[in-house]
Amino acid sequence: MKKHKDKRKHDEEHGKVLSGVAGSLEEAFSEDINEINEDDVIVVDVPKRRSSEKGRKAVAFTAGLLTIIFAVVGLITVITGVAGLVSDIANQTSLKNEFTLYLYPVTATDPPSFEDVSTLPNTTIIKAAVSKIMLTGDMSNYEEDSGVIYIPEFDIETVAKSIFGSGITITHQTVGHVDDLATYITEKKAYEVSSSERVPNYYPVITSLSNVGETYTLSVEYHTPSVSIPGLVREHQASKRMTYVITKSGDKKTITSISLEEVIGQH
Repeated sequence: MKKHKDKRKHDEEHGKVLSGVAGSLEEAFSEDINEINEDDVIVVDVPKRRSSEKGRKAVAFTAGLLTIIFAVVGLITVITGVAGLVSDIANQTSLKNEFTLYLYPVTATDPPSFEDVSTLPNTTIIKAAVSKIMLTGDMSNYEEDSGVIYIPEFDIETVAKSIFGSGITITHQTVGHVDDLATYITEKKAYEVSSSERVPNYYPVITSLSNVGETYTLSVEYHTPSVSIPGLVREHQASKRMTYVITKSGDKKTITSISLEEVIGQH
């Protein structure tokens, strides 16, 4: 009897619980959504899709713009380089510079005109060789004593042949005057020259250059060195213009003739 009472009591309590749950669900579903208070709603902050898309578009636009800028800068650099190269080729800048350095010590001595090296005065050959050694050579191994330097005659012959070709012959002798004096010392087989800096008579400016194969014809202006005076502007004018014919094979050059083209005037 007691068991039956306990079972009835348990079933009644279980029914009450189910009825309570059912009632709560019914109340929840029957409630008007407009009556829900804002405070009762939990808001979750979710990034908007549109904002994300705008951000990606901005990044893509910036990257694209930078790419275009870098491409334009690169194109300008290439164009500038090509233009400079074309200009150098058109003006033969590098070749003119090469010949200018080669001719500088020669024009410094103002050699006379000649049509064939066989007619060159011996003094012209020696003076040009001494000038090249003094102005553009390495004299660090030469003997020096009391303001003079001794240049071996062998070096004079070697340099002279590098200017006028291997077919020349040299008779060693004293050449020049006070400023460019080169005294031949027989006992030393060397030329005694002043160790002080030399001032060239002229420096060359190549105004035109043409060639047929290995033979180059150059129009060379002779300019005298001048001292700049502050406040005084002077136009540099050539004294004369000479035509040089030079053969060039690789790095080897040989002057085959020099002729007067025009006397322009003096400063």
